[in-house]
Amino acid sequence: MTPPPGPIGVGFVGAGNVLPAYLQALDRLIPRGLAREGPIHARRAQVRDALVARRPEAVVVEHVEQVLNAEGVDLVVILTPPATHAELVRAALDAGRHVLCEKPLAPTAAAAQALFDHAQASGRILLAAPFVQLSPTLRRLWTLIADGAIGHVHAARAHYGNVGSSGAAWYHQDDLATLGDAGIYNLKSLVALLGPVSEVHAATAHARRVREIGGRTVVAHDPDTWQLLLRHTGGALSSILASHATVRYRRPAIELYGTEGTANLLGDDWDPQGVELWREDAQTWTLREPDDATWVWTDGLRECVTALRGGRPPLADPAIDVHLLEVIAAAGDAARTGSAVAVSSRFEPFAALRLHDRPGAHVHDRTRAADEQ
Repeated sequence: MTPPPGPIGVGFVGAGNVLPAYLQALDRLIPRGLAREGPIHARRAQVRDALVARRPEAVVVEHVEQVLNAEGVDLVVILTPPATHAELVRAALDAGRHVLCEKPLAPTAAAAQALFDHAQASGRILLAAPFVQLSPTLRRLWTLIADGAIGHVHAARAHYGNVGSSGAAWYHQDDLATLGDAGIYNLKSLVALLGPVSEVHAATAHARRVREIGGRTVVAHDPDTWQLLLRHTGGALSSILASHATVRYRRPAIELYGTEGTANLLGDDWDPQGVELWREDAQTWTLREPDDATWVWTDGLRECVTALRGGRPPLADPAIDVHLLEVIAAAGDAARTGSAVAVSSRFEPFAALRLHDRPGAHVHDRTRAADEQ
């Protein structure tokens, strides 16, 4: 892959509630000479006006093609509702752009695989959210588990949830939206740590069937509460609570149980706060602070930009992203039938996640990258 000359031009398709976070990530790259801002597509006139009022220098456009065909755009970031992702990713690849896409990438595993194949044939990067595998803290946990820090891991539990949306109906009306929006974080973390899923059990519930969204009453079709039980190919069992009806929580994102101890990923896996280990032989908990406290959940943008600048592939495994969509579909089938559903896809252990010990920079300002402290 030949690096583009100069800063990477970044354009955006979609101006929903995650755009400000991605613009903050971009604003951390621009002063370093790594990236420059391209056009931003917003479908509605009032959103375009509000965006220009907040960001006067932004080039805000009405049509997607004005981003895909803009001169100097190397990377397109797709932030639209999930049902539009696959079509927009293909259009961006066809326009010769590298692509970062918010979750989920596509409605099915087969559709996602076709997009990754298209990107590879085109010599383009396609990076799919969520980006939990990029977190140095999760990579530290992966390394500890791989090195046997708690013995053989036989079980794990995970949870992520929020209260749902008061502005976007798809959160509660699209099929499997709760798993594709919330559950996918824990799923990606667990399969990275424990390997592929071979079997899924699932149960669902509706905590709130009627919601007020965008000033209108909406009947929720997708269950807002999911419990998954997963069997991994290595023998471990894991459980996930995925929710669009969780008001507040206080617990580790993931807890893993081994034959010689327990490991916790503190915080959320999209916002990790460190790793905590219990060793049975030591009879004590030990805390490991985050390896990089400046890491944020939009780090996929930084990874895309630095990968392009360095002429290297990003730290990602498309086979995992395809596997996740098969697991999500299997969970839907399992919930409908009340029976376990097998998952056939597999991937190799993600050995590139290994972190080697090295002195870390003291972080006194989380607004700057660790190498700028």
